[in-house]
Amino acid sequence: MSKRLIRITPDQIASKQGILRKHPLNAVLSNGNTIFGILLSVDATQLVLKDTRNHLHQIALSDLYEVVYDDDRGIVPPSRHATL
Repeated sequence: MSKRLIRITPDQIASKQGILRKHPLNAVLSNGNTIFGILLSVDATQLVLKDTRNHLHQIALSDLYEVVYDDDRGIVPPSRHATL
């Protein structure tokens, strides 16, 4: 079964943290850098990821563009883009 890339905006992270803790994810920063890891915690100003080398990354939500993870349930999410 194919996987779907699910994109979560910074303002949705707090409400979806239960789902995000179940999947490895990519945090895409506004400057284009990407950090891969497991979500440890989220608060009003930052999220904390642990990468594959067990390093912690504290990422300010103001620096975050989106969080992306693979979902293998086969559910197509609604598009964020009005033209699609």
